[in-house]
Amino acid sequence: MRVRLRALLLMFATALVAGVAAAMLVVLPAAARGTGNHLDARIVATNPGPLPACAEDLSDCTDVNVVREFIYVENGNSLLNQRGPTRADVPNAFVVSSIDQAVFVDGVQDHDFDFTHIPPPYPSDPPRAGRWPVTASCPPEGPPCNVVGSPAVLPREDTAVLWIAWAHGNAEPNGTYVFKFTIHGTLNGTAVTLRASSPPIVMTG
Repeated sequence: MRVRLRALLLMFATALVAGVAAAMLVVLPAAARGTGNHLDARIVATNPGPLPACAEDLSDCTDVNVVREFIYVENGNSLLNQRGPTRADVPNAFVVSSIDQAVFVDGVQDHDFDFTHIPPPYPSDPPRAGRWPVTASCPPEGPPCNVVGSPAVLPREDTAVLWIAWAHGNAEPNGTYVFKFTIHGTLNGTAVTLRASSPPIVMTG
């Protein structure tokens, strides 16, 4: 009887350990996917392709030859009842400092297309500075309100921090393109890096 009871206790302990291990296998992957900062980035492309080539000088390009890629950041952090005079000052806001662009053609990075997008007030691409969600506030002496703040994603927002337009010129290689973006910024003063990739987009001749 004592031997049988010991065997039953051993079976119960083994089943309990197995159950805990199984629960850990279910829970850990979800935790491993998160970065702990409640921020997520993704790319929304407006043209799934294929994109036929147009003139390299863009003289005959239309929307058929162009894809616009919106870089979204979702901020899942909580809103706090604390003061923030501008978007970038709001507690738990994600403040964007720059975005690195890398383009892969048939799986190989084409470094000719490398670029770092820097937002206003000192944008790397001045003609397209209006594509960032920046703010303008007033100086102490009053209007004009020309103090440009950094782009920021407030807590609970899902915001496009930048969008780019890509026209497939006939001097560019054909193939399957993937656009990868590395978004640099801060969350409550701590540096944060987010990464997102576009869906594959076929470019043809």
